[in-house]
Amino acid sequence: MIKPICLFLLILLTLVACTQNTSKVAGSYPPKSTPHSQIGAGVLGGAAIGGITGAGIGVATGSNALVGGAIGAGVGAWISYQKQQAEYERLMDEGLRVIRLGDMVEITIPSDKLFYPNEANLTYASLPILADVLAYINTYGPVDINVSAHTDTTSTLMHALELSQLQAQAVMTYFWAHGKPLEQMNFYGMDHQEPIADQHTIKGEYFNRRVEIMFWKNQLKQSVN
Repeated sequence: MIKPICLFLLILLTLVACTQNTSKVAGSYPPKSTPHSQIGAGVLGGAAIGGITGAGIGVATGSNALVGGAIGAGVGAWISYQKQQAEYERLMDEGLRVIRLGDMVEITIPSDKLFYPNEANLTYASLPILADVLAYINTYGPVDINVSAHTDTTSTLMHALELSQLQAQAVMTYFWAHGKPLEQMNFYGMDHQEPIADQHTIKGEYFNRRVEIMFWKNQLKQSVN
């Protein structure tokens, strides 16, 4: 009985170790120096180690239920993390920037991937991107979401403010239409007052035209559950 369990846990530890040493840098935006992969791996590692400890106690006491529960917890944590990581990789491959810091996540999407120039209606090409973003958000369970849109300097401040408000509202409306409660979301139009790149170059303005989606676990919902 002991040998099969030890073998299973050894394999699980090996998989965790491999995950902790894996980091991918991709996407249109340069990555910020935040330990996104280390945080995710730490959560998984803690769950796996907890499962291994429980399994060891279960074997020592002869409790099959405890062993099964510990192994189930470790496998469940592994599968959940793998699903979340797969969605993360998909967003990076699509040219989005994803920054993960604990329970808070920020996703940056170039506006050109969602809208035609100076328009606030989502394009058909934007729908699969937002679907992937939503799939990633859903791996975190109940969350609060802030959507902010930013423009470039090619229009007047008044037009830029109105345009950014409408673009942020369009993204939030998409989330609402696909199941996210309105009371857990906010949207903001930021015009072109918060650039992240050179405003005097075409490439810089491409980066400045963006939608930022920040979300974090809904603490009230979590406490109720």
